[in-house]
Amino acid sequence: MKNKFLTLALLCMGYSSLFAQTAVSVSDKIEYALSAVVTVAVEKAQPIGKVLMGFRGDITEEAYNKSLELSDALGSGSGFIIQKNGKKYIITNAHVVENAADESGSLYVYSYNRKKYEVKVLGGDSFYDIAVLEFKDTPGKEFNILEFATKLPQIASKVYAIGNPLGEYPYTVTDGIVSAINRFRDGVTGKYGFIQSTATVTWGNSGGPLVNEEGQVVGINSQIAFAPKNGTVFLMQQINFALESPLALRIVNDIIEKGKLARAYIGIELKQRYKVSKSEDGWYPSMQIDQLPVLSNVMKGSDAANKLTAFIGWSITKINDIEVRSVEEALGECEKIKPNTKMKISLTDGTSSKDVTIDAVDLKPTHLEQLGSYMLHKIPNVSVDESSQQLKVYSVSENGYNRQKNAFYLIGGGNSDADDVWRITTLADLGSLLRIYGPKGGVEYFLIQESNYEQEPQIYTQNFDENDKFYQPMLWY
Repeated sequence: MKNKFLTLALLCMGYSSLFAQTAVSVSDKIEYALSAVVTVAVEKAQPIGKVLMGFRGDITEEAYNKSLELSDALGSGSGFIIQKNGKKYIITNAHVVENAADESGSLYVYSYNRKKYEVKVLGGDSFYDIAVLEFKDTPGKEFNILEFATKLPQIASKVYAIGNPLGEYPYTVTDGIVSAINRFRDGVTGKYGFIQSTATVTWGNSGGPLVNEEGQVVGINSQIAFAPKNGTVFLMQQINFALESPLALRIVNDIIEKGKLARAYIGIELKQRYKVSKSEDGWYPSMQIDQLPVLSNVMKGSDAANKLTAFIGWSITKINDIEVRSVEEALGECEKIKPNTKMKISLTDGTSSKDVTIDAVDLKPTHLEQLGSYMLHKIPNVSVDESSQQLKVYSVSENGYNRQKNAFYLIGGGNSDADDVWRITTLADLGSLLRIYGPKGGVEYFLIQESNYEQEPQIYTQNFDENDKFYQPMLWY
């Protein structure tokens, strides 16, 4: 039936209006895109105690690089084929493959004709939820190639989501319009640069392409909106988010060429304080005390320490001439800064203003280690054993005249309520975690006592404002 209708449409092209020609052209381009889409299947999960996605290569070189699912659950998602320098790669979401094992037989993709190919993770970035896979087998000729659109789509332009919803309906195409661009998403990862669309997606669509009427990728489907109401969470399938193609292309190229997304290091600490109030749903920021992000510290050895020490306590008004009103907006602008470039920061103390230009360098493991050590030493009665292979901390407790020193392994951090727990092995891992969790105002640490490996992890919460009546998002960059 489908072929009959297509044939009829083709026969009518010479006699019908431009509308009919356009309709057939769009349909053909979307059908072409189908052969570039794959289903990604994780068949062997990483056992607890081993490293996960983001640890391929040097495990301490990048922040935002590894997320931990505390289960051995298998999973699937969607992806699509691109080509660079004559070689085919698969693009998907990091969360689709983050718990895949490193051993052979763990990760596969399925083509349009259901042929199965073994693949491996080349690299990824969990902050933006992107992973790049490469074929271990020679890819077949059935694969078409998709290209990223170099420009953002217009508002209300038509888009199509292609993927395998629920892992049961491969090559499903849904349509919609672009509702908004450059959306901010609340949460730990993937905050900026999202297209909002009405093309229906659900679980299993993750990592699949959002394409325009030319069949070009305008976004990578990543997130669905949820609406909490009276203790129930509703899935909003017409409010979906895909990482914008220009940003996605930059990240993909960095991963293919360098093995990671190159990030800058500046050496600044920003904070912004809010008063908190309690409601039926818990605590929430109720009154903004700092109207702008405040420069609260500079990291030793950085160019910022040389040039900004005199301005600690001043408010940040702009970064590279872009106005920033919050820690989140400052993070968004810092993420645009490339290593080995200049960054202009504008400050005010309420009466005077100053512009300062700082050198941004490549983020190194030593920068992350410095941040991890700096924050642990803010916890009262805690010291750090920096020589331990697994990060070890000592807690000193006093009971009357008795002074006891207990040793703990710091094995993870994040938010247990949100099921977002990141593995920690080194101080650099901790620095990566803090760069992610800074804007959340606090972080939970998961510790196991050295003398009892069998016990359940203990949780210690570090609020970045020491007064629990205040909420203080932070940014270390």
